[in-house]
Amino acid sequence: MSITEIGRATEQETAELVRLRRDFHRHPELGYQEVRTSGIVATRMRELGYEVRDGVAKTGVIASRGAGGRTLYVRADMDALPIVEENDVDYRSTQDGVMHACGHDAHTAIAMMVAERFAKADLAGRISFGFQPAEEGGQGADRMAEQGGLDGVDAALGLHVWSSLPVGKIGVTTGPAMASVDEFVIEVRGFGGHAAVPHLADDPIVKAAQLVTDLQTIVSRRVSPLDAAVVTVTRFDGGSAFNVIPDSVTLWGTIRTFNERVREDTHRLLQEITGERGTVSIRRVTRVLVNDARMCEIVREAAASVVGPENVIDSERTMGGEDFATVLATVPGCFFFVGSALPQGTFPHHHPRFDVDERALPLGLDVMTRAAHLYLERGFRDGAGAA
Repeated sequence: MSITEIGRATEQETAELVRLRRDFHRHPELGYQEVRTSGIVATRMRELGYEVRDGVAKTGVIASRGAGGRTLYVRADMDALPIVEENDVDYRSTQDGVMHACGHDAHTAIAMMVAERFAKADLAGRISFGFQPAEEGGQGADRMAEQGGLDGVDAALGLHVWSSLPVGKIGVTTGPAMASVDEFVIEVRGFGGHAAVPHLADDPIVKAAQLVTDLQTIVSRRVSPLDAAVVTVTRFDGGSAFNVIPDSVTLWGTIRTFNERVREDTHRLLQEITGERGTVSIRRVTRVLVNDARMCEIVREAAASVVGPENVIDSERTMGGEDFATVLATVPGCFFFVGSALPQGTFPHHHPRFDVDERALPLGLDVMTRAAHLYLERGFRDGAGAA
């Protein structure tokens, strides 16, 4: 099979995509706990004749085929979220408090079907499928890379079903496409006492409330309006009774940027504004996801052949983060969005009622297959990436 012989997804392929996605949706597993999911993946890949390494980064699977030429890495994340599902559907989660609320069930199903297509193809190179654990803050991509998942890889592709795009639209953004993600924790210190005599205490709740307001000035007054940044406080914990002033209050939140310089500046400003009011700790979760222009050209060409050039969106950026950024910091690649909004309206990613319009699944399959073939057959147009 060559690129010119790839047709649209058949009814049989579409039915299998839906079956796989719904099965994974019914049985979601949190990061590094994807035992059932990875077991199904590994078994299917072996049946298709792939060389399989399982247990990578605890529950990850690497399935490879072909030899010589270029090597392409196709990533699919498998983990779910600690969310109680509220959808009234027959494929609703059967796991209490765990839900596929971001579309990773769809990503795994699509990658499995792409692999099935390539099992029947005459490869002009080598393809490696990375079924990854713990994308949701667990840095699974880093662990996969550390354990050899990217060894010998020349380029990479990944996709994400996307609730802000209607079915039939494909988002391909050159350069920074998804933000860096950092988690911060601030412990605001004070001196507790009786609520009836606040003048005898050093109230950390008042300090923390003022700090939440002060932190808003980082983006509004300290970062250039030409640079994108987000500083959001998401949790405020302190106190144990209505008549007791506590000794301390803890704030949690996140920082998002599209630029490493802005990222470092924002970290510094967070420390500076907090000052002596408390102590700050920052955990770097993911870096900025930067798409390679040459790989984006390949994906745009593939997408245009599936949905038409008028339906390929060039400016779909988000302050959401993705640990596929680790892969793209190592090899050139493209992470693209597949429109999956429900016609009646879609709840956002990570919402208890998030769902996917399953008409997006065969489009993701077709675009990924074509893009992978284009890269393996010809590499980049300027000759780079050739074997």
